[in-house]
Amino acid sequence: MTTNVLSLVIDAANNVIDSIDRDELARFFALKNDPEDEDAENIRKKFESTRDQLAEALYQKGLALAEIESLKDLDATERAKDVDSEQSTDGSSHPDLFEENFLELKKWVDVKSSKYGILTVTRERRSKRLGTALKVLCDIIQNDAESAKKKFYELKLSLLDEIGWKHLATYERQWMLVRFPPTLPLF
Repeated sequence: MTTNVLSLVIDAANNVIDSIDRDELARFFALKNDPEDEDAENIRKKFESTRDQLAEALYQKGLALAEIESLKDLDATERAKDVDSEQSTDGSSHPDLFEENFLELKKWVDVKSSKYGILTVTRERRSKRLGTALKVLCDIIQNDAESAKKKFYELKLSLLDEIGWKHLATYERQWMLVRFPPTLPLF
């Protein structure tokens, strides 16, 4: 995706996030409600839906921020090859938008669940904690109720390569052919 599309995703997510009163949402979930009261049950469903929308917006924003960051890293690598390594030291510290977004998402959902786990893996990878990223990813693969997706195994392969565990990467590549055969058997 291009940065323009990713910027639109971030803007749309920000619109959703800004439209939700997070303080009111937090107050509601802090209170215990009577499960027998039908009105309270309807209100609970409404707030759970709002929380799910907030979590989805934060998740999509986090994915877009990570993608933009990886595109900028690729551009910086290409420029470093073309130009002598000049380092700009402007002394200003930029806020880490990805980290801020991740911490906000962590307030509302379990970020190690299979739905939001990829963002946790991305965070650990950004922080150079590759072993932790691999562990979280393996937990996602193992706990996934449906058969694990090919993208999870491809991410696992890239983490193994990045760590430098070539023997495990080779083993996993062989298993990829068994898990996801390129063609169906003839019989």
